[in-house]
Parts: sequence; structure tokens; C-alpha cells
Amino acid sequence: MKPPERLRHIMQGAVPQKRLRIYVSALVAQIIIYALLIYLLIPLFEGYTLTPLESLYFVVMTISTVGYGLTFPIESDFTHLLVIIIIVCGVTTVLFIIPALLGPYLERAFRAGPPRRTTIRPDGHTIVVGFNEVTRSLIHMLSIAENDIILVEENEERAKAALRMKRDIPQVIWGEYNEDETWKNAWIAKADYVIIDEEEHTAAKIILGITSMTDAKIITIVEDITKDRFLRYAGSEYILSPKNVTGKSLARYAIPGPFFETIYDENPYCTLQSAETEESGDDGDKRKIFMLPVLEAFRFVGHTVGDINQNDEHPIEIVSYWKGHDFVMYPDESEVIDKSMILFVHGVEGDVHATLDESIAPGKGDAYAVIVGFGHIGRTVYRELEEIGIHATVIESRGGDIPGIHGSGESEADLIAAGITHASVCIIATSDDDVNIFSTLMARTLNQKMRVLSVATEPESVEKLYRAGADYVVDLPTHGAILAANIVLADLIHLILDLPGEEGREIAAKHIMNKVPLTVDGIETQSGVKVIGFRGRHKYVIHPEKSQILMEGDEVIVIGSRNELKTFIRITSSGE
Repeated sequence: MKPPERLRHIMQGAVPQKRLRIYVSALVAQIIIYALLIYLLIPLFEGYTLTPLESLYFVVMTISTVGYGLTFPIESDFTHLLVIIIIVCGVTTVLFIIPALLGPYLERAFRAGPPRRTTIRPDGHTIVVGFNEVTRSLIHMLSIAENDIILVEENEERAKAALRMKRDIPQVIWGEYNEDETWKNAWIAKADYVIIDEEEHTAAKIILGITSMTDAKIITIVEDITKDRFLRYAGSEYILSPKNVTGKSLARYAIPGPFFETIYDENPYCTLQSAETEESGDDGDKRKIFMLPVLEAFRFVGHTVGDINQNDEHPIEIVSYWKGHDFVMYPDESEVIDKSMILFVHGVEGDVHATLDESIAPGKGDAYAVIVGFGHIGRTVYRELEEIGIHATVIESRGGDIPGIHGSGESEADLIAAGITHASVCIIATSDDDVNIFSTLMARTLNQKMRVLSVATEPESVEKLYRAGADYVVDLPTHGAILAANIVLADLIHLILDLPGEEGREIAAKHIMNKVPLTVDGIETQSGVKVIGFRGRHKYVIHPEKSQILMEGDEVIVIGSRNELKTFIRITSSGE
């Protein structure tokens, strides 16, 4: 090793902090340069000869301002100026070094830990246990209500991270889960809901420890849904598995046939069906909103929105669509339909079925799937596809018995070996967003025609996955947060979809509680939301006129940000 490299390694070992290393190096360089200047210039300006050691001693004494006295008289103005420069530059550098050297130790010595108790006396509040991406999204969603939120976290660093949230900062309590004092500090006896998002064993201990302290409804978010019966026995009223729900959702989106989701069936607050047909009991005549993923096999791919909306034989209407990270509320009739769209279709279920039955192009009904990742989500997708007869090959890097290839979705050879070039759909669901993004990019490059469905474990990755070529991205934390939030917010509002993008917009449904009639324009002007449609006692309306009057009991579907939804809840819940 060369001397400069050896010196650099010694410095890095002795002073590991980069900023401190820079300051120390600057001080050493100054001492050497000034000592050399003193040694060379003092004989010229003062007529006094110094040895190299005396020159070094002079500089160190000057920089440190010790002031033991000069070994020679200073008479030249140049020498006075040089000494002043040495003092100013040297002392300034030393002043940078001291806080850089002592700062970390002083910070640890005087740093206060996260709070152990709240600054409020809540009642009817929600306690969220465990801070992670799911509970971060959950706290944002619950903030549209007026009730207090208290986060309990036993890990100090995660509790501090919660305190650094940029928005919707909850009351944070740092304390051991097995200590009763922690839960008393969270006022658990007065809580309405406790939402636990911790590993199953930890969750079970928490539930067993708090059930005797509260009458709150306990909601547990788990990875493995097979543990649900044990947690229910422990005392949890609701068991939610975002990964299980996500896996089933991705499998449904992979079906290349006449599949669609009925928003009414998935979300009972969002029916948009007429009271007359409701009373008649004839399910076939009920008009609903359906969420329809567009697949390559559909004949109407390449046709326009107007072509569908003007079909008199099977009258249905495309009211909105979701494409990538964009939600288009008022689609243009000339908009061309492609397989990256998710359509929101209004009509009778039979007409939607008939339209889809006519739309499966000949020879495109056979399906083959490639699944990247065989964790909880990948396993669920594989089981669901196998049950409906769709063959799938799995790519998984970890060992064990897998129905496919031990490899990586980031490997072109492994993707080709799995049959990516003739696959109709690729589902990418590892627990690493970096792997998911690059695998999405490679899968899209190798097969332009297939449908690519990807999972994001962090909301920040959603946009990147769409840019990498995904047709549909599941934001796992947000998906899980909606499941829990709808239980807590059931009496206020029902969240239907969280739309990607920085705006953080939601599609939601709510019943009007005001005795005084409201208008669509009044709701939109006061709250900022956009009204998609509503269901009244004797009519249903999609994209209503601004002057449309909404009465008490009407059910309204809107799209808006969380702050807008908060205002929407307030102005439609006054009961006046």
C-alpha cells in the first residue's frame, strides 16, 4: 500500500466521522503550512533564525492561543499580519472541530426520549400499535375524522420516526407493550378502537394483556391469515391480512375473461342503485358501478369510450377510468381504450356481462402467468390462479419447494426460462421494492403485450413502478390501511379507493345527514371534493348537474384529498 493510501486509512480509522476528518485534516495542513512559512520568512523579516521544531512550536502555541511568550521580538508589520492570519484561521478551524467531536456524545447525553404519556385526556379515541408503512398510511386516513389518535410504539427509534411525520402527527407514546402503565398512559379504558400491527406472537401478547383493561374493539393486522383463529380466541374482533387480500385481488386482475368487481358488493356503502328496483327484488335490473380491468383479450381494446357508451344493445356507460397514476373523472368520448386502463362502468350487471362476453377475442382465452416472488402474496396469487385453471410458473430466489424456478426476477435468463415471452400476465410481488421495480422493467421489455401487475411495499415506489411499465400497482400499505380505516370510519364515510399520486386523493361514499337540502355545487364549493354520483330514494345519477339537490339519506360518491374529505364529512354530517 502506498504511503498516501496508508495515511488515508489511518485517518479513517482514527477519525471515522467524515466531517470531523475534514476539519482535522484542514487543521493539520494549516499547522504544516504556517510552520513552513515561519521557518522561511522570520529570518528575512525579523533577522532571527528558528529551527523547524521551534517554528512548529510557535505555530501550535499561536493557534491554541496558549501564549507562553515569544522566543523573538516582532518588529515587522508583515510578521504581525501573518500571526493574525494564523490565529484567525487556526482558531476558526478548532471551533469547528470541537462541536463535531463532542456533538454526538453531548446529543446522546442530553437527548430526551419520546414521550411516555400524552398531553391530552382523550375519550372515544383510536389507539394504533406499532409504527410502519401501513400504520403511517392508516393514521393519514383516520385523520379525516375528528377523533384523537394515539400511537403506541415500544421501539424508541420508530417512536421518534413517528414524531417526525410531516403531516397528521398523532399523539405518540413510547413504552413497553407488556407494561400496564403504557396502556394506562394511552387512556386505553376510554378508547373505542385498538389497531395492532405487529408480528403475530407480539400481537397475541398485546391482546391478552389489554382485554381486561378496555372494552374497545380490537383490530389486528397480520401477514399470515391462517393465524386468525388464535388471535380471535385471544380477543381480537377483526383480523385483517393486507397481503392475503392483495394476493386475491391481483389474481382476479390476472383473469383474462369476463371478470369485473362490483363496487356495491365490495363496498356496501356504494350502491348507486334505484329504490324502485331495490324494492322489486329483481337483481337483474339493478344498475351499479363496476370496476373493470381492461385486458389484451378484449375486442374493444383500441376502440373509444364513445363506442362503448353508444352501444344500444347492451347499454352501459364508462363514467370514469383509472390509467396508471391518473384518475380521469370525465372521460372524453374519443378516448381510446387500452389494457392499462381500469374502467368504472355504470349499468345493469347482465349488460356488463354481455358486453364482456362479446369482447373476448378468438384465440386469446388461454392464459399463462409468471409470478415473481413466493411470499404470502405470491403464494395467494398462485393458489387463486390454480383454482380457476390458470397455469403459473413461480420465480423465487429463496430455497424451498416452489412450483417453478429458483432464480431472480431481475435475471433475463430466469424470466425467459419461466416463459415470460409468451405469458399473458406477470405478477411481481417480492418484499423488496427495488427488485419489484427492476423486475417490472425487465418483464415489460421482454413482453410488450402481457399485463404486468406489481406490488409496492412503500407508497413512494408506486410512481416508479408505473413508469417501469406496470399496468396496475397495488400500494400494499395503503391497501391494508383502507381495510382497517373503514372499520373505524364506518359511521362517517366509506373509503373505496386510494388513488396514486402526490395529491393523496380518495374515492369515498357517504350518506347525507343534513335535514336542510344541499346542492352538488354547494358541496363541491365548500369542501373541494368532486361528486361522481349519488343514489336517492327514487333515482340514481352519475355526474349530476351542479344544481342537483341532495336530500337527507342520499348516498354520495365523491373524489377528493383527505383534507377535502374531512370538510365534506363536516358539512354533510351537521344534521341541521
